[in-house]
Amino acid sequence: MNGPRPDMDFTPVRNGMDYLTSAVLQYLVPPPHVRTRPIDDRELKYAVLHLQAATEVLLKARLVREHWSLVFKDPGKATRLAFEQGKFESCDMNATMDRLTEIANVPITPKQRAAIKALAETRNALTHYGHTANAYAVEARAVAVLNFLLDFVPLQLHPVLSSEAEFVKETMESVGFQVRRIESLVKMRMQELTKELQGLEERTVICPECRQWAMVVGADPVACRFCLASWEPNAAALQYWDDVLKGEFEALATDPCGCGDDLVLLVNTAADKSEDVGLCFACGTLYERKV
Repeated sequence: MNGPRPDMDFTPVRNGMDYLTSAVLQYLVPPPHVRTRPIDDRELKYAVLHLQAATEVLLKARLVREHWSLVFKDPGKATRLAFEQGKFESCDMNATMDRLTEIANVPITPKQRAAIKALAETRNALTHYGHTANAYAVEARAVAVLNFLLDFVPLQLHPVLSSEAEFVKETMESVGFQVRRIESLVKMRMQELTKELQGLEERTVICPECRQWAMVVGADPVACRFCLASWEPNAAALQYWDDVLKGEFEALATDPCGCGDDLVLLVNTAADKSEDVGLCFACGTLYERKV
C-alpha cells in the first residue's frame, strides 16, 4: 500500500448515513450480484445493530442542531470542551425522543416511537446477551423505522446540510428505493396469509413482536401467523398489554371471562381496527365495551 493511511472523517450526519446504508444496502438488500441466497441470521443481526446506530446518531444530530447541550445525559452539567472532545455520557433514546418532541417540536408519533423503542431493545439484547427473533419480525420492524427515517432526514436534517445536501439526497433516494423492496416483501407475506386468517378476523389482533395484524388469540398457544411467535395465553395477554396497550389499566376488563380465565383486554381486532372491544386471550370470546 502506497501513501498515508486516511484519517476518519465522519460528521454526525455522514456517520448516520453510513450506518443506514450499511444496514439497508449491505445486510437487508445487498446488490443482486452478491445475493444468491436468503439473508441469514448474522446478516439480520448486523442489520439491526447498524440500523439502530443510524437511528440514534441521526436523532441526536437533530438534537445537536437545537442545542449541543441537549445530547448530554444531564444538560445542566454540559460543557463545550466535553462536547467537542466527546467525553460525556449522552442521553438514551427515550430521553432523545422526549427532548426532540418537547423542546425541538419534532413530530414523533406513538407508533413511530414504539418502533424505534422495539428496535433499540432488540439491539440491546443482541449486544449484551444474545437474542432470538424471527426474520419476518426483524424485517417488519426495520421497515417501520426506515419509513420514519425517510421522512425525518429530509425534513429535520437536510435544510442545514449545505455541504452534504447532495450526498444526503442521493443516499436517501437509494435507501428509499430499497425500503420499498423490503416493504413489498412484508406486504406479500401478509397477502399470502389472507386465506389463512379468513374467518378469524374477530380474534386477530396486532402482534407485539412484528406489529402485523396476524396474532390469533383464543388458542393455546396464541400465535402470530406472520412472524410465527407464540405464547401461552397468559403470557400473550401480558405482552400485548405491556407492548401494545402500554400498560393502560383502562384496557383491563373488570369481570373475568365465562371460560374462567381473567384474560380479557380492551383491544382492536382485524375485523374493525378502530372499535374497542373486549377480547379473551384464552378462549377468543368477544365482549362489547362497557360504557
